[in-house]
Amino acid sequence: MDLRSAKNLAATAVRRPRKRRRSAFRHRAELALFRLGAGGLALLPPPAARRAGRAAARLVFSFLPSRRKILLDNLTAAFPGEAPEKIASIARRSIEQFANALVDFLQTGRLSREDLLARVSVEGEEHLRAARTRGKGVFLLSAHFGSWEVGALVAGLLGEPIAPVVRPLDNPLLEEELTRLRRRFGNRPISKRQAAKELLRAMARNETVAILIDQNVLPREAVFVRFFERPAATTSSLALIQLKTGAAVVPVFTWPESDGRYRLGFEHPILPEEFGGAEVDREERVRRATARYMEVTEAAIRLAPEAWLWIHDRWKTRPVQSPESRVQSGPS
Repeated sequence: MDLRSAKNLAATAVRRPRKRRRSAFRHRAELALFRLGAGGLALLPPPAARRAGRAAARLVFSFLPSRRKILLDNLTAAFPGEAPEKIASIARRSIEQFANALVDFLQTGRLSREDLLARVSVEGEEHLRAARTRGKGVFLLSAHFGSWEVGALVAGLLGEPIAPVVRPLDNPLLEEELTRLRRRFGNRPISKRQAAKELLRAMARNETVAILIDQNVLPREAVFVRFFERPAATTSSLALIQLKTGAAVVPVFTWPESDGRYRLGFEHPILPEEFGGAEVDREERVRRATARYMEVTEAAIRLAPEAWLWIHDRWKTRPVQSPESRVQSGPS
């Protein structure tokens, strides 16, 4: 056996098993349930639809012990000084806020442009305009925070449509439904699976792209930066493209308000010059940029922890320790 064959065999041995193919019947059944639920919510006024969504979310999560454990473990680690009662309260409100966000996004299908703008106030729009005048493209850095889908729709109504980067669902029929809602006011979603070339083209055309980088990634894609005092595997894609194109990165978050509305808040642009010049190697600049992105994200979450999606296993991927570091750190 030659070296290439040995490598191929080794790769085969560690390759993950393929996911079982989802049936067309399951896709259609999921679509029918989705339309039934969305249609029922559409018949209700917004406050009643939200109450129904929250009740459904609480019921669903009562049957998902693994997700509840991730939720509570994440919050306990992020806020080590908080009492269990406070952690439980944030956890409950986080689930309810997620339900609110989903219901509000589904209801945008029957809203006019004026109706949508009436539900969302905008702050810091001058930061977006300033970034666009640089002529090198703009990234809107956000997170699974508040109603990020509603925020993307409103951002696309400020001057010109935007291109949100989205992860396609496993069910293509449901994906078509969500894409229809995302495109309704002119936005152009970009699939995460073919994003790299599209993002470079968008920056060359001085377009605005919305991107979320607050979720876990595989080790081969990861830059490990501090996030709530723990190393978090974070995609390097945004930093690499910003440094290559000179684009501005504008943090923006869709804050839930107590009256059921939202506040879309744009912050000061993050520019590539902040991470050093030619005297700093690219790897270090990418690390600095990625750390900065997560720093502003954490700052927003700390102000309204119930608005973030804590049910995601954000710290699942962990840095690989060398044998020397394991010896120095002792047993875990």
